[in-house]
Amino acid sequence: MRRASLAGLIMFFMLLPWNTAWAGPSEGALLSLLPPQEATGALLTRGGFAVMLAAAARIKSEGDDPVLPADVPADSWYARALQALWREGYIQGYPYGQLRPEQEITNLEAAIMTARALGLPNEINAPNDELPPQKDIPYGFNQYAFLQRHGLLPPGDPMAVLTPAAAAKWLAEVFSSDARAKDLVEKCRQALAAQQKIATRGKIGLHLKSRPGLPFTEEIDRQAVTGEVVSEVVLPGQVYQAVDFKLEGGKTLHLEQFAENGSLYRRIAENPGQSGEWEKLNRAPDVTYVMRQQQNLGLPAGLFPYLRYRFLGTSRIADQEVLGISFYTRTYSPSWPGTSPVPFFPGEGLGAYFNQPPQPIRSLSYWGVIYLKPRTYLPVKSGVNLIMAFNPPNPGQPAPVAAMELYYQVDVYRFR
Repeated sequence: MRRASLAGLIMFFMLLPWNTAWAGPSEGALLSLLPPQEATGALLTRGGFAVMLAAAARIKSEGDDPVLPADVPADSWYARALQALWREGYIQGYPYGQLRPEQEITNLEAAIMTARALGLPNEINAPNDELPPQKDIPYGFNQYAFLQRHGLLPPGDPMAVLTPAAAAKWLAEVFSSDARAKDLVEKCRQALAAQQKIATRGKIGLHLKSRPGLPFTEEIDRQAVTGEVVSEVVLPGQVYQAVDFKLEGGKTLHLEQFAENGSLYRRIAENPGQSGEWEKLNRAPDVTYVMRQQQNLGLPAGLFPYLRYRFLGTSRIADQEVLGISFYTRTYSPSWPGTSPVPFFPGEGLGAYFNQPPQPIRSLSYWGVIYLKPRTYLPVKSGVNLIMAFNPPNPGQPAPVAAMELYYQVDVYRFR
C-alpha cells in the first residue's frame, strides 16, 4: 500500500457524509404494527420482529409482488417486511430456502438482524477493547460484541425467546437517542473547546474484509494496517504527530511530522532503527482546524446532530471514576463524493474493481464510545469505528470486498 494513499485514506474517512437526523419510533407505534394476537402474545415470531425492525430502521420493500422464499405467503401481514430485510441481507434463511416466519425469535437472532440493519455486516471484526467471553454465542459474535459494547443488547440471555413488548421497547431505544448521554457529549465538546493544548496517545487500524471464495480473497485479506499514534496540538500554531504503522508481511513504517511557524516538516522511515530525513513541505495544515477536530473527538462537527446516544453508566479507568457514553449512526443512501480514495492495490483485478463506476458503497456507519471525568467532562479514553459496507455482487462484477473498517482509539489524553 502506498504511503500517500494510506494517509489520504485515513483522513478522508473521518470527513465522510452521513444520513439525515430522525427522532426514532415509539414503543407503542411498533407494537401497533402487529396483529392483536401477536402483539399481546407471550412470544414473538421472526415475521413479527421483521415488521417492527423494518419500521424502526425505515427499510421499505420494493415492487407490488414480493419475491420471497416458499414458506412466506405473499399475502401475509409480514411478507413485505420480510422481503425488505431479505433483499438487503438483514435476515438470512435456513436450508431449503426457508425463512421460517412463524418460528419464535431469540434475542441473538434479533440482535444480529438489528446489527446488520445498523450497518454491521457479517464480515466485521469485534470491537478493539476487551469484552467478557460469550460462551453462549454460536454465531454472529462480532456483531453481538458491538451491540454489547454500546449497551444495545436486547434483554435476557442470547438464546432466550424475545417477547413482543420487550422487542418494541428495545427497538425504540436502539433507534432513538438518550438525552442524558447527548448532553454529556455536548458538555465534553464544550470542555475540550476551552483547551489550548490537547495531546493524545492511541491506536489506529484499517482492515478490508473479503467475500470468501473469490479470486481476490487472499489479496484483500493482506490489506490490513495497524499503528500506534502520538499527537499533540497546541494553539496558536503547533502540531506534532508520530505514527508507527504495521503493514502486511511484517513491514513497518514510521511517519513523523510537525508544523511550526506556518511550515510543515515530515520524515518517513521504512525500516526499524532508521530515523529518515526531514523534508519541508510547502504548506502547513490549519492548526485551528486540526484543534477543532480534536475538540470534536476526531469527528466532523456536523455529524453530531445525526448521532444516536446511549448512557453506559459509571465505571473506573486508571483508578478514577468515569461516565461512559456510546454513539452511533449510519447512512442508508450513501453517495461517494469526489474521487475514490480507496488505497492502491497491486494487481489488476482488485484495482480494476475499485476503478469501475458506479462505486459499490452500500453504507457507512460510525460507532464510538467515550469515557468522561464526572466533574470536568474531559475525556479519559475514547474509540471510534468507521465501517463501510459494500454492495453485493452485480452481474459481471465480482465485488470481492464485503466491508472496510477504520478505527481510532485514544488511550491517553493530556490537556493544558
